Amino acid sequence: MIIETQAITLDENNTDCATKVEILCPQCSRDVDEFELAAQKCSDCGADLSDPTQHVAVAVTSVPLFGITF
Repeated sequence: MIIETQAITLDENNTDCATKVEILCPQCSRDVDEFELAAQKCSDCGADLSDPTQHVAVAVTSVPLFGITF
């Protein structure tokens, strides 16, 4: 299962970055769906999904620095 969020500008100085979380079976590394998570059991290998593996990606946006160069 993949959960994605979009970047949100909170104000001129703060932005919540976009994220992507991939939830995998800790035993077979297969992508699991919400029904398997609810049942807490991988339908492929039968492993317990009470503590699944998660891969998290964060999209970082640079903010230009403002200043005076002499």
